[in-house]
Amino acid sequence: MSSHPYAGFVHLVEKPARYLGGEFNSVVKPFGGAATRFALCFPDVYDIGMSHLGTKILYRVINQEPDLLMERCFCPWLDMEKQLRERNLPLLSLENARPLRDFDVVGFSLQYEMTFTNVLTMLDLGRVPLRSEDRSEDDPLVIAGGPTATHAEPMAPFIDAFLIGDAEERLPRLLRHVAELRKKRLSRTETLVALAKEGGLYCPALYDREICERSGLQYVSRARHPGVPERVSRAFVDDLDRYPFPDDSPVPVAEAIFDRMSVEIARGCTEGCRFCQAGMIYRPVRERDPEQVVETLVSAIEKGGYDEAAITSLSTADYSCISPLVKRVMERLRPMKVSLGISSLRAYGLGEDLLDEIATVKATGLTFAPEAGTQRMRDVINKNVSEADLERTCHNVFSRGWNKMKLYFILGLPTETDEDVLGIADLGHKARLIGKRYVRDAQVTASTSSHVPKPHTPFQWVHMDSIEELRRKQTMLRAEGKRLGIKVKTHPVEVSYLEGIMSRGDFRVGWLVEEAWRRGARFDSWDDQLQFEAWEGALADFERKFEISREVYLGTLPTDGHLPWDHIDVGLDDGFLLREYRRALDGRLSPPCGKPAGAQIHATHLEQATHDHRKLVCYNCGIACDLDHMRDERLVFLGKLGAVEAPVQKERSERGEALLRIEKGLTPHDFKQGVAARYRIRFKKLPPFSLEGHLDLVRTLPQILRRAKVRTYYSEGFSPKPVMSFGPALPLGARSLAEYAELKLLEDMPPRQLMKLIRSASPMGFDVDGCVKLETGAPGLAQIIDTLELFAEVSDSALIGKVGSTSLADVDGRVQAAFEARLEVEVERKNKSRTLVLNDVVTSVQAELAAPALGDLAVERLGVRFTLKAGSGPSLRPVEVVRALLGVEIEPTAVTRLGCWRLVDGIRIEPLNVGAETPKSLMRALAVVEA
Repeated sequence: MSSHPYAGFVHLVEKPARYLGGEFNSVVKPFGGAATRFALCFPDVYDIGMSHLGTKILYRVINQEPDLLMERCFCPWLDMEKQLRERNLPLLSLENARPLRDFDVVGFSLQYEMTFTNVLTMLDLGRVPLRSEDRSEDDPLVIAGGPTATHAEPMAPFIDAFLIGDAEERLPRLLRHVAELRKKRLSRTETLVALAKEGGLYCPALYDREICERSGLQYVSRARHPGVPERVSRAFVDDLDRYPFPDDSPVPVAEAIFDRMSVEIARGCTEGCRFCQAGMIYRPVRERDPEQVVETLVSAIEKGGYDEAAITSLSTADYSCISPLVKRVMERLRPMKVSLGISSLRAYGLGEDLLDEIATVKATGLTFAPEAGTQRMRDVINKNVSEADLERTCHNVFSRGWNKMKLYFILGLPTETDEDVLGIADLGHKARLIGKRYVRDAQVTASTSSHVPKPHTPFQWVHMDSIEELRRKQTMLRAEGKRLGIKVKTHPVEVSYLEGIMSRGDFRVGWLVEEAWRRGARFDSWDDQLQFEAWEGALADFERKFEISREVYLGTLPTDGHLPWDHIDVGLDDGFLLREYRRALDGRLSPPCGKPAGAQIHATHLEQATHDHRKLVCYNCGIACDLDHMRDERLVFLGKLGAVEAPVQKERSERGEALLRIEKGLTPHDFKQGVAARYRIRFKKLPPFSLEGHLDLVRTLPQILRRAKVRTYYSEGFSPKPVMSFGPALPLGARSLAEYAELKLLEDMPPRQLMKLIRSASPMGFDVDGCVKLETGAPGLAQIIDTLELFAEVSDSALIGKVGSTSLADVDGRVQAAFEARLEVEVERKNKSRTLVLNDVVTSVQAELAAPALGDLAVERLGVRFTLKAGSGPSLRPVEVVRALLGVEIEPTAVTRLGCWRLVDGIRIEPLNVGAETPKSLMRALAVVEA
């Protein structure tokens, strides 16, 4: 770790662990041993990218192939970008710390249009030329995939090839093909032609473009080379079970935005919402085998150590056997004390048995998406839900004890009126009134986003509301929400406005993306980071340069004109989207496909399913669905889960069960624990783990124990947590040779065995080297530790500048003189200044050369060893001590904690040796297991 190019400064940035790798379950292969080396780049921060399911899937798919290598890279936050540019250092991959330019193929996951500028940041910092036309045969092939790749002409100047559709099969083939073509030493164009002929790949440089007179947009008019497809068909995986969801993905070291184990249970959606691109481009619905889902989830929890799991898809409630699946999952997770989250629930048709299962594991609130506030508007967008359905859902939810409900809506939908906007607040108000019949503090939040017309949807031709109009609607809605007692949340309209231009942009918009990036645009999807002025300036220059108005991309598009994404075939029939568009304008519903007409949910048990012979709805959208196979598969899945008969429904009354759960605070975790065994462990905290903060340590140790299958004792209450405590917190970046934690376990085992289990499940830099079982009544760490011993390395240049010498004797003389002077030290704590006397908190000081015992320090270095008082009183940080003694500034990474002690009659007692006796005597030593 000390040789990592970022080692000397990464502690200066927020969450340094984002950039160093070393996670548990990460795969590090020899960099030179692969036929093709692939870097998968996620154009957002580590915290978000590590929650992305596609990255987890491809990490397993590629790295399980012995001849291929995949490493991860995430967009550096602004502080890290600044550090890299100031130091002229490249952006590195996590596994082998290699610049992007060293890889054969660099791939980007394009999930959202407002990450486009981050792609340019990563290419630039990775030392890869921004534009395809500027790359030579020695540069990496730059590819991109994801939903936004289906309409990514604005990124076409920067991407060599877009992989359209599912990547599980196509990507490994592509990487091996690249290896073969490199051996032939072809030109870059020849390589792209050969790759494009294999299908599923759009290579922008191989096509001509023209301006459509009807739409005013630039479109792909023809392929330049024989054999290159005029329209690129998507890659498609018809059976997801051939690519089981990974159960061994890297466990984030810096907490991810969704710090849980999520498993994809299905891909695609049957609902047919006319604004939803994902529901169109991922057709048809493909479900994973429920037994595989259950086993993957349980195995992933065991291997990752998570305390929360989630099942997810575009519409989780439409998984054909969702109720029995949730029941089976909870049967497995409850004994593991793991909670379950269920994403993407729609606001109607949730089975009573499903809600009963969810109610046992989720106590605070549920989120639903009615999308529109009036029935007329819901019919336009094809949201197959009535007012009665929504009211029934509210009764079902609040009667089970939930006291919070969040409702998602979209503003600016086609044909929307002020009445539709006000209907959002009215619907939320009705939901709250229903909730108050069951719980006193029923809360309903209406959260809104702005409609952005998306390619490959029936609304791809509609105009987008202006910034001014969207703001007017938001203001009106907030006022109505305030009047009705509904909390209304809105989304910055500037982000949606730019997203609209990117979504329907053509090749020319690539110039706009680059210009905004050069003006400083970064992390445009983050509300607090959007630099709208930079975009406005770039847009003005764009309009002048290309003599085009931005309104061309935002206004109504002719249905008979060419569009910038026409050359991408996502499988839909040419006339299907237009038919749905016209039905929308007529306010006509199209019931969900793949279900009998009028059905909102699938059969929940075999008895019901086998007697339902109604025809499944199909709109001939262009996707060749096998409806007979779909019906048969659902029967098989229900059988596998043992869902034979209808579940017994519970009776419930208003203010009955709901009040009991909310007011009494009953825990959903029903478990008996028995007597706990107490253990104390000692561990080293070295890089990269030393670059995790104390809260990350508190989160990581329970994960380690769960991975090690060590059963911990849990706290009482509504949200039980493993009972453990820690010694004094270590400064971020500082190393330690002796940290301590106390654990309560539900099993009695030899300390050596516990150490072995913990080591088997620990991330890099966390090294347990001591363990003892505590007797009943033994004092805790807070009662024991009263002294900390540290060593702070000081550079020769700093010593020359302040001491005038690097002699050990001279430095020690300066240190001792400062200590004897009883210096007063002014410190800042929580924006308040206070003055401390150095000798009141520092008990000894000595300059010395670092001993070989200091972890990974390869050579002796001059520094200061000192002891600090520990406890609840005022104290000094190590860097403040060195500043007071020598007048020099050091970084936290120069600090190593050597030990934590208890001074008893002048004798140091190590915490592992403290038993149950009073601290006034030498406490009886317990059996210490050393490494």
